[in-house]
Amino acid sequence: MMQDAIAIQSLKTDIALLRQHIHPPQLLQQVEGLPIYYGLQAEVDEYYRQWQPLIERAQQLCQPFMQDEIVDVIHLPSHLNLPLFFFHVDRIRINKTRAKESKTFRGVAALVEKCGQFDTDQIFAMQEWLESDDTAALVAHREFIDLRTYVFQHGQSEYTRTRFYMNGMILTVEPHFKLVDARDKPRKQRNDSYSDPIADNGTWKIFGKYR
Repeated sequence: MMQDAIAIQSLKTDIALLRQHIHPPQLLQQVEGLPIYYGLQAEVDEYYRQWQPLIERAQQLCQPFMQDEIVDVIHLPSHLNLPLFFFHVDRIRINKTRAKESKTFRGVAALVEKCGQFDTDQIFAMQEWLESDDTAALVAHREFIDLRTYVFQHGQSEYTRTRFYMNGMILTVEPHFKLVDARDKPRKQRNDSYSDPIADNGTWKIFGKYR
């Protein structure tokens, strides 16, 4: 396990160095305002070759944890910070979705540490909730706009939905490639089962629940 940890840390260092030198790619087209870059296969091949040794190292290191499945670059852990490569892409659709980050807490101190300060009366209200029942807990929600891309590859009936913002995405595209940018039309948020927050500090809303 120690050897694996050292190997992964070494890999992450090498990935960071390569990113400094060649990322973002200068010769590929970019989707405005987003770390998505694309070109025909011949245009992307040289860039991919520079990443390929690191991708193969990552696949070998992660293979034992993937239960003997074939490891695809798309499914490598995002913390490695490898760009996501997709090949033979016909079309992508970029969506903005209203989403929520959610965290559950059993104590007020831990909640404040993660979510920041609240008014004193709200602190008392949260503490009172936790003391009201042995199964009481606090749920913190923070709204954000989630960006996702749907990737449609040539000859495949299923699309791939992926987050790309942290790692960046590189596409080899077909001549008839189509980009559908729906960022100006955020999808509606699904109905929330929580209402009437106990506390709200402008970023996080806190709700009471029973486990």
